[in-house]
Amino acid sequence: MFFLSDVLWAQKAGNPEEEYEDAFWPRIGVSGESRTELSVAVADGATEASFAGVWARQLVRAYCRGILNSNNLRDSLLKKQRAWARFVERKPLPWYAEEKVRNGAFSTILGFSMRDGDGTKSSGSWDAFAVGDSCVVQIRDEAPLTSFPLSNAAEFTNNPFLLGSKPEANVGIDSQTKTQTGTWQSGDKFYLMTDALAAWFFREAENSQAPWRALRDLDTDELPFRPWLDNLRDTHQMRNDDVTLYRIDID
Repeated sequence: MFFLSDVLWAQKAGNPEEEYEDAFWPRIGVSGESRTELSVAVADGATEASFAGVWARQLVRAYCRGILNSNNLRDSLLKKQRAWARFVERKPLPWYAEEKVRNGAFSTILGFSMRDGDGTKSSGSWDAFAVGDSCVVQIRDEAPLTSFPLSNAAEFTNNPFLLGSKPEANVGIDSQTKTQTGTWQSGDKFYLMTDALAAWFFREAENSQAPWRALRDLDTDELPFRPWLDNLRDTHQMRNDDVTLYRIDID
């Protein structure tokens, strides 16, 4: 398959870049790439937890390296949980931060993989798995075709289920792990989004707008990303949160 991919991200308004606690992988997109398979992931670390960004980064890398998926989630999480614990144990912390570390870190995860389906490289299959409310939307012929794991603005809450860096935090994880499969063809576009952007997308679509066009045109001279995002936040159209958008355009 031939595709273009890139990623746009921003920390909360008023925060420095180092406090961005979303995560994505691969770290850079590709231009005019031809592959038989592609895996990407986005995650949203919970701000109120310590080292949530570290945990989110571990999760997206693990998915794209084939370590983390819905079939071996508990076993692969144990390895990542141990790695997170080793990382934070090396960090000197003030006494008031130690309790938050003992509670662990939390994050959503959305993993998305595509593969060729025939020798023409013009169609194929995809699969995705998610815990929490980071979403992917598939666009075909200028209209949404599939959205996963959520499909409307009302489904977003203040308490999505999150993967925890401590094993005891993941009670009920099997029932909260969502999977989806589908097909792609040339011309399709996929947008992976963390929750603030995804919620805005669904609200716009429900109001008979075409938010996928804005996502398509972002980071151009006509629609620069940061001023566009600042305006949505300033006018209360989008919650002030870390934002991540991973775009995949099938040629």
